Amino acid sequence: MFPDLLWIVGLYAAAILAVHGLVRRNGRMERRHYVLVAGNHQMHIEWYIRSIRQFARRSGMDIGITVVLDRSNDDTGRITECYARGKSGIDWVHRSDGDDIGISRSGGSNEGRGKVVYVDLDREGDVTRLPGQR
Repeated sequence: MFPDLLWIVGLYAAAILAVHGLVRRNGRMERRHYVLVAGNHQMHIEWYIRSIRQFARRSGMDIGITVVLDRSNDDTGRITECYARGKSGIDWVHRSDGDDIGISRSGGSNEGRGKVVYVDLDREGDVTRLPGQR
């Protein structure tokens, strides 16, 4: 009985992976790019990034993240930089006192962003646009 149950679970898992792979290969996946404007959000930025990435895995959606560090003087930048290493699909941009935005480090690509969702983390209404927030 137990081996039969394992076969059934294994076949369901294989079917899910096959469908997910076909959707990715055909390029019909919806693309969304989140732009997070963050000031001093060291206590929450990791959670925001993790929740967006978890949503992407659950939904099968191709998601990119850009964090704009707006006059941040805490560890928000260091936390974001750790997530942006390699080809993670996460970019970060540092904005100082002026309106100029200079790219400090880029971990992803700007091509094919799809729908762009701007979220100012200082505004409670904007934060509700993040996946899993209501």
